[in-house]
Amino acid sequence: MVIEQVARFIRTYEMIRPGDVVLTGFSGGADSVLLLQLLWELSRDVGFGVQAVHVHHNLRQEEADRDAAFAEAFCQERGVPFFLYSCPVEAVAKEKRLSLEEAGRLERQRVFAQCLRDCGGTKLALAHHRNDLAETMIHHLARGTSLSGLASLRPVRGTVIRPLLCLERAEIEAELARRGIAWCEDSTNAADDYTRNGIRHHVIPYLEQSVNRRATAHMAQTSLDLMEAEEYLAAEAKKRFDEYCVWREGELELSARLAREPAILQRYVVRDCLEQLAGRRKDLGREHLESVLGLLDKQVGKLVCLPYGLEAVRRYQGILLRKRDGSQNSQESGYTLMEGEGRWVLGEFQAKVSFPEDFAGNFERISEKKYTKCFNYDKIKAGLVLRTRKSGDFLTVQADGGRKKLKDYMIDAKIPREQRDSILLVADGQEIVWVVGYRVSEAYRARKDTKKIIQIEVSGGYTNE
Repeated sequence: MVIEQVARFIRTYEMIRPGDVVLTGFSGGADSVLLLQLLWELSRDVGFGVQAVHVHHNLRQEEADRDAAFAEAFCQERGVPFFLYSCPVEAVAKEKRLSLEEAGRLERQRVFAQCLRDCGGTKLALAHHRNDLAETMIHHLARGTSLSGLASLRPVRGTVIRPLLCLERAEIEAELARRGIAWCEDSTNAADDYTRNGIRHHVIPYLEQSVNRRATAHMAQTSLDLMEAEEYLAAEAKKRFDEYCVWREGELELSARLAREPAILQRYVVRDCLEQLAGRRKDLGREHLESVLGLLDKQVGKLVCLPYGLEAVRRYQGILLRKRDGSQNSQESGYTLMEGEGRWVLGEFQAKVSFPEDFAGNFERISEKKYTKCFNYDKIKAGLVLRTRKSGDFLTVQADGGRKKLKDYMIDAKIPREQRDSILLVADGQEIVWVVGYRVSEAYRARKDTKKIIQIEVSGGYTNE
């Protein structure tokens, strides 16, 4: 029986202990309905409390009101404490320049954490199942990820538990139908507007129908194997931290002797170093770790800029990792391109800066591509910064100095609205020098009479060079 299968899964990963208070994320969809139902039934035998929290996203109007009413009634019938939170997801998405999908996820995380504190919960139960796990694996794999990303939906992570990772979506719906229990359907799940929905509706069915009908189950098992591999490598990296890393006045010195370790352990050690300096690691990707390790093959003094206002500098004995003075850099505030050649990383992008010599009289030999551009260095006023758009940005579009608001340029260039906040820019104050992948400013364009140029090459992200 399904309830016995879930109970075994809970015991295997020691998800719940007697005396726990389990707060359940309860949307009213099939997954969360079965999760709450099973936890409610199991709570009487195991001896733990069950509560439910519903997040109203204020996006689907009457349909969202219906879901909230259904969730509350379901809990009342079973005597389960119910908490309802209303979140302005659309406003949050606009303010933080996020997609509705990402803003909703962040708001749910915030609400769950707050509700756990307020109601005295000890565990948070989420209704992710094997199909969610497979979709997440494919999504992360396509975007670029590590072992951790391929096993991000874990049965247990801190206080978060996922008791339904042993079931597939079809098993969940079949069990509810067998029991005669109704649930709510979210109309947005039927559309392909969200990336995950496209994977759900097209990729997974193709794999199950044309490759292997147990593709989802196999991916679920592989994810658990990868989770074990990730935990092992993380533990091995921690053992090596004390051997290769030394704290000195808030900075980390990383010994060049780290290079004798396997490459994968080198990356794990660097990841731990950066996480300790920044206090988080969500935006630390493989390209960041490799850019740090790449300094071991560079001259002393070479530097790379990293997320969270961090930088890595090549020193005689290894690499110095530290926070940049007075820097609060982010994807929005950007990274300043310092004088001297170097390589900078901004999110999924990498920028290489160089200063070609003997430019005078050799204009023809300076090659430019879509993602490699040359600019008149002497025209720079405030200093070049890699960032995304801000209010007040403008672009010089005519040789006589004629300007256009960046927003108007993006509209004229037919850049989709949902992409405009993520387009990488090279800016000099509020004047845009280069809309990466599109056009450069006429005011900064390198010409035959230019005395000194700065060349910027961008890769990663949406680039294809």
